[in-house]
Amino acid sequence: MKNYRILLLITLMSGFYLTAQNKDTKKADKQFAQYEFVKAIESYNKLVDKGEADAYVYAQLAESYYNIFNTEAAERWYAKALETSDKPEMVYKYSQMLKANGKYEASNAQMERFASMRPSDHRAAAFRKTLITFLKY
Repeated sequence: MKNYRILLLITLMSGFYLTAQNKDTKKADKQFAQYEFVKAIESYNKLVDKGEADAYVYAQLAESYYNIFNTEAAERWYAKALETSDKPEMVYKYSQMLKANGKYEASNAQMERFASMRPSDHRAAAFRKTLITFLKY
């Protein structure tokens, strides 16, 4: 009986935690959807500060910084999100942020990664064409 009560207590507490986290994430997502990127950044950062962030929150932070043209912060959060996620579009944007920050070799490596994930994407084809042209000279 005692084990049952402990299990019930743990289940209830985890439910409250998930509800609070979902509420905070939903607030930030709403701000993001309304193009209030600075407010969304503040809200997502609160989740990070509380240790409640996951790959989704890191990706949303990266996207928010991307949308306000803060390339250094966007680069940092894309890198963090890509530690646990492997979405091609995120790899592409990470590559673009690396390039914007003057990290051309790292950017090219990420573009190669993107091109291998999406070989038929026009951006991958353009990258490969440019790379081939560059290597000829």
